[in-house]
Amino acid sequence: MLLRSVVAAALSLVLSSPARAQPATQSVLLWSFGFSPRPIRLTAGRPVTLTFVNRSSGGHDFTAERFFASSRILSGSAPGGEIELRGGESRSITLVPSAGTYRARCTHFLHKQMGMSDVIIVQ
Repeated sequence: MLLRSVVAAALSLVLSSPARAQPATQSVLLWSFGFSPRPIRLTAGRPVTLTFVNRSSGGHDFTAERFFASSRILSGSAPGGEIELRGGESRSITLVPSAGTYRARCTHFLHKQMGMSDVIIVQ
């Protein structure tokens, strides 16, 4: 009887505990001279893994200082609010974004003017 009660209590604890949610995933593509998706839409307070993929042979960056500064970064990094990528390189960062609208751009010479800018909308 006691064993049955202990097993039932343990089982109810396991079944009532919420499963640890995996972060959502979002790919952000970079190329000469653009970003995709446009705009980037995320959910405030929900962990997300952003994977930045440079599809061109030349280097680019994804710079969004306010966005990265206002997010809680769980893994990876964006020093100075920037993800720098060599040609063909990919990098991921997992974070919890804060609500807001943020601007993003490539800071390489004239890249923003040639179309490498985006908006991140977190609701």
